[in-house]
Amino acid sequence: MTTAALTPDLLAELRRPRAYPLVSLTLPTHRHRPENQQDHIRLRNVLTEAEKRLAADPEVTREVRIKTAERLRAAAAELDPESFLDGLVLYASADEHYAFRIEAPVSERIVFATTYLTRNLVSAAERLTPYWALVLSEQEARLWRGRGEHVYEARVDGFPVTTPAPEPDGQLRREGGGMGVSEEFRRLLNEADEHLAHALVGSNRDGKVVLVGLRPQVKAFREGSRNAGHLAERDLEVGGLVEATAAQLAEILAPARAALAEEATAAALRALDDARSAKRYAGGIQEVWTPVRAGRGALLVVEEGLRVTGRLVIVEATGEIALQVLTGPHAEDAVLAGRAEDDIVDTVVEAALEGDGKVVFVPDGTLAEAGGIALAMRY
Repeated sequence: MTTAALTPDLLAELRRPRAYPLVSLTLPTHRHRPENQQDHIRLRNVLTEAEKRLAADPEVTREVRIKTAERLRAAAAELDPESFLDGLVLYASADEHYAFRIEAPVSERIVFATTYLTRNLVSAAERLTPYWALVLSEQEARLWRGRGEHVYEARVDGFPVTTPAPEPDGQLRREGGGMGVSEEFRRLLNEADEHLAHALVGSNRDGKVVLVGLRPQVKAFREGSRNAGHLAERDLEVGGLVEATAAQLAEILAPARAALAEEATAAALRALDDARSAKRYAGGIQEVWTPVRAGRGALLVVEEGLRVTGRLVIVEATGEIALQVLTGPHAEDAVLAGRAEDDIVDTVVEAALEGDGKVVFVPDGTLAEAGGIALAMRY
């Protein structure tokens, strides 16, 4: 499945602790030929490596090893190399398996734990924030709904909006003459804006609206729209798309999706700045851990590539659970011995989600001063 099928309930189920070992396998993949022709070979190799590690793990019985390896193979068998995206995430235990194709970069990793490594799914799902695309032309306005690369036309709330075509020998009356928008088109914009307001009502109809059309068209809509607060900051100034298919429009909207991701990053950084001013900010993984675990995290912002080896320890003086970061040559030994987590960031992300906090992933280097992770607290 893809992350478009990832629901909050499924994510919560994947985060639920189970008997060791739960195997999480991540692998970067490619969308197109010829690069994707090697992905199935790399997948086979990483599956073989996972089976070797299972066989070498003294905590894994022969029966559990065989069943888990079978589940890993079953997860891989559900995947078609011809339809790979940017990465794969496979989960397996002796009793279950899951396979995800995701629209987000991942590194190649094999992790054994008592919970699945879900940060890649959270990151990919966060990239799939719903959005709208309002495609404008002289005689028509069409509304599309998108989530990642999947788009479909939303024939709801009065869409598509059309205006009668001019008579063969007629002239469109334009405001100010020349290249201005026609009076007929202005009426179409007003009607489309009214219908858009209805479409945006409801908790399940969130997301920014990308305006698509020629520059005079999107400019005229933006200037008169009652929905200005819902419009994306950047328009897509491309004409002739009223008859575009979903696949064609999805490809054309790629720059708009990138711009929306940049807007989300900028909004997250503004929220952190506001929290810093209000003294509700924590930076660095050790400072972040305590308020996150206490359920005080409103917004956790994490660099996509951040990876920290660490473990949870009990402070004898207080009995509290603290986060201890491990570095240097002893970190890998502690992981292999089961005394530390290969990536403690996943635990922090899960704790934030369980506390009803929001998690936003940002490009590497965005939070360099905070060690790659920062938190806006509720109080």
